[in-house]
Amino acid sequence: MELSGARIGWDTFKHPQEPAMNDLQKLQQEIEGCKTRYNTVLKEKEVLLAAKLEIEETTEECNAQIQSFQKKIEDAKLKDTIQNRNLQGKLNEVDSEIEAITERENAVKEKLTKLDEQHEKMLLQLQVSKCMPEKRWVFAGREAKEHDQGRKYDVKPSIRYPIQGGSAVITFEDAKVAAQILDMEDHKIKIEDNGEIAINIKAWPVKLPTVEEIEIQTEVCKHRVLISEIPKFLTVDQLLDKLEIHFSKQKNNGGEVENIELLEDSGNVVITFVDKRISENLTKKEFHEVVFRGINKTCILRVSPFINGEIVRIKAGEMTSRKSVLFAGIPDIMDEEKLRDYLQIHFQKPSNGGGEVDAIMYIPEGQSTIASFELDSVVEI
Repeated sequence: MELSGARIGWDTFKHPQEPAMNDLQKLQQEIEGCKTRYNTVLKEKEVLLAAKLEIEETTEECNAQIQSFQKKIEDAKLKDTIQNRNLQGKLNEVDSEIEAITERENAVKEKLTKLDEQHEKMLLQLQVSKCMPEKRWVFAGREAKEHDQGRKYDVKPSIRYPIQGGSAVITFEDAKVAAQILDMEDHKIKIEDNGEIAINIKAWPVKLPTVEEIEIQTEVCKHRVLISEIPKFLTVDQLLDKLEIHFSKQKNNGGEVENIELLEDSGNVVITFVDKRISENLTKKEFHEVVFRGINKTCILRVSPFINGEIVRIKAGEMTSRKSVLFAGIPDIMDEEKLRDYLQIHFQKPSNGGGEVDAIMYIPEGQSTIASFELDSVVEI
């Protein structure tokens, strides 16, 4: 390639570069503008990131608080549920206990009622059996009218007193001797004449159960009558047969006899009829003429209503025997009769504080008995 002789200078390329320079400057300006915007964006990004972090932290805190609140609410609900269940369970237990207690209380009340009834009956029987003789009570007097006051009766009861083994009861003729023996309390009984053998016994007062007040509720038995004022010229069997035959006949206002028995303590006869109207008809006429065929005797017998008596109230008391003394702690060292003689001899001597002995009862060890006491005077009830 050959160059022409023409001269090429800088100016030759000067103009074509001017447009390039302008483009470069513009480009640089645009780059600077982009940098500025980029920096601005970075700063905004940083601000946004910071805000985002702050929001995320706040959100986390809020979520944590929400979770905490939710947990507390759930725990509270669970606690309330458990408490409600526990309370309901306790209420059910309390209801069950109350029901069980009520049932036990009712059962106990029922048992107490039965026990009270049994106790009253047993106490009544015990008091009566101790203080009264074993006999039937028969009312053979007149019936009281409405304006009449209650009557009082004089009785002389026989009191039963149990005596255990190794004991003796001595009754003195003089109450002062008995009191003197009780005041001395301890007594030394010489068994042999030489005094080498002796026993020590103690004196105790004899306390007897008594009836202070007794209330008897009576009612007329509709099927029975009481036959009284019966003369004693027949045997028991003959008497009962004759009376049953007489009062079985309709012409004598009688009827079918269910039972007939003799009251041995009074000598009266109780007749039980099948039809209660028979008793009513017979008692309308107080005295009946009864013919005892075979022995040719006619008697006027009294026919009255039969009164059933039931003790409804009894007041028991206690009295100390004035003349009798109980001696306890007596050893069984010899024959019963011989030891009883030694006791009687000892307490008959005034030097031993004794006196005249009216009665003596000695019970050896391992045995027991019941002594019967009667009052010196009648008791009004």
